[in-house]
Amino acid sequence: MLLFVFDFAERVNLLVISFTQIILLQMELITSTDVVRNLCKKMAPPLVTLLSAEPEIQYVALRNINLIVQKRPTILAHEIKVFFCKYNDPIYVKMEKLEIMIKLASDRNIDQVLLEFKEYATEVDVDFVRKAVRAIGRCAIKLERAAERCISVLLELIKIKVNYVVQEAIIVIKDIFRRYPNTYESIIATLCESLDTLDEPEAKASMIWIIGEYAERIDNADELLESFLDTFPEEPALVQLQLLTATVKLFLKKPTEGP
Repeated sequence: MLLFVFDFAERVNLLVISFTQIILLQMELITSTDVVRNLCKKMAPPLVTLLSAEPEIQYVALRNINLIVQKRPTILAHEIKVFFCKYNDPIYVKMEKLEIMIKLASDRNIDQVLLEFKEYATEVDVDFVRKAVRAIGRCAIKLERAAERCISVLLELIKIKVNYVVQEAIIVIKDIFRRYPNTYESIIATLCESLDTLDEPEAKASMIWIIGEYAERIDNADELLESFLDTFPEEPALVQLQLLTATVKLFLKKPTEGP
């Protein structure tokens, strides 16, 4: 009997997903914005109810919702709280919820979202923590007006001095620097304090890029880059190429008087 009930519930949930996809396809043919808006409002509640199902069904629903919000984020724009991760959610459910939260993040709800991401960045699952830190960076790149708040959260996480959190934060800050050049370079000194703790290639390459890009604003840029030279032969190609590029940038921006 229980198996029948579960199977029936699963079928209902799959029907909700199927009908939602059909409606989305038909909406492409509708020209009235009022009709589209009303349909979006009506589609939200059935999708939200899917998140009360078993984890396996939740995962299927979340994968489909992820595709839906890519096309029509307004459908669930006011429902972001239902995607906040619960302590007992399986990791595969948490990962999908993170992706959806990034897509639904806006200037209106970014403060709530950042509080959630900051909490996730202190959990025990390393992969989930890394994903949460990267999510903060993606929100900064997506929402220009919220970028400064995102960086503040990343700096708070760096101060915790958990090695893999620090390295992931440096990687995403490099992406933020590339998105908003000459805007947040005042935090470089804080990043340089973690230089000795970097042992992951992507984090090293990101820090080297930052030093080379802002060499003229860092008094001891040559010394910082020189600290990577001792291990140059053992470094992966990613780090070696970035170090060569940064060295050329340093020479062009701060040419030495001697040979």
